[in-house]
Amino acid sequence: MYKLLGYWFAPVTLTVFFGLNSLMATAQTANEDKNGNGGFIEASFAFAALDSRFVDAPQHFGTLIDIRINYQWNGFFIEDKGLSALGLPGLGYNFYSDPTWTFDVYLSEVHKGIATDYSDTINNEQSGLIGINPRDSDNRLGLRATHYLDETSALRVLFAPISSLGNHDTHLALWYGKTWQYFNANFHTTFSAQFDSSKTLNYYYGVSESEVSDKFTAYKAGSGMTLGAEFGISYPLAKDWVLESSLKLTRLPSSIYNSPIVAPKIETFAHISIVYVLF
Repeated sequence: MYKLLGYWFAPVTLTVFFGLNSLMATAQTANEDKNGNGGFIEASFAFAALDSRFVDAPQHFGTLIDIRINYQWNGFFIEDKGLSALGLPGLGYNFYSDPTWTFDVYLSEVHKGIATDYSDTINNEQSGLIGINPRDSDNRLGLRATHYLDETSALRVLFAPISSLGNHDTHLALWYGKTWQYFNANFHTTFSAQFDSSKTLNYYYGVSESEVSDKFTAYKAGSGMTLGAEFGISYPLAKDWVLESSLKLTRLPSSIYNSPIVAPKIETFAHISIVYVLF
């Protein structure tokens, strides 16, 4: 993890330097209008470093290309704000909105698949899971509430009891986010906590009798809390071009610390990205 912190420090220093520079740059910004229609699409190219949670996954680098779509129409919306996101990408319907509160019906992927051909990984981070049966992603439908504390901070809660896996349990997540600006650099920090039942965590991190081997011993996971913290910086380079960088730390639930599927207790992800606003 400390090595990844070092890798992240260099691009962040560069971004801060640009942000404190008195030369002004212009960029297209996409401010969310809670009561209006419209949106934007961005293309992001990132160079990332990851200390993965999975066993036998070395610290490594990789590149990520992402298309982020944000659009809303008559209450319906698609949301993927990337670096500035407060929560998970998804889609939904906003049924109530005022200056300080919004309430949505929201569908999002709360757990990615494991050991599947379509797992979203960097440089085969799950290559050490050979012998583990595939776990499908968990797409959840629920209610999301957002409280805007002021113009720079917000609190968001997701209560998602309906699972694509058929689990009759509840996923509960909480995010707090704050942004601030210094000269031309925009900073953000996000803290999160999510609770999952023993059924969900055992599905992803437990080891069944059919999977037992010399490497993977039988294991049953209990319920637990995942904690996260992220710090990021963005800086407009030119019209429609933005430089982004962030560092995210994820502390895994204590109930899976001894799972043979995972190795570190804290997963670390750092990246620097060039983002182009398509329209």
